[in-house]
Amino acid sequence: MDTSTLPKIQDEERESQFGYVHGVSGPVVTATAMAGAAMYELVRVGHSELVGEIIRLEGDMATIQVYEET
Repeated sequence: MDTSTLPKIQDEERESQFGYVHGVSGPVVTATAMAGAAMYELVRVGHSELVGEIIRLEGDMATIQVYEET
């Protein structure tokens, strides 16, 4: 997977416009405030901007499979 084509998150955009990590269990991350997200969407997770894919949506909570080392 070529992750270099995904846009970087600007520092001023890191808060309030994006979801919040709720929990981590191995390579699976749950995030809240994810209204507007779509299934199978590629996302960046955490300050390290690890690449992941949304594998479940329930309300405003998303379950994300992270493809890089968590």
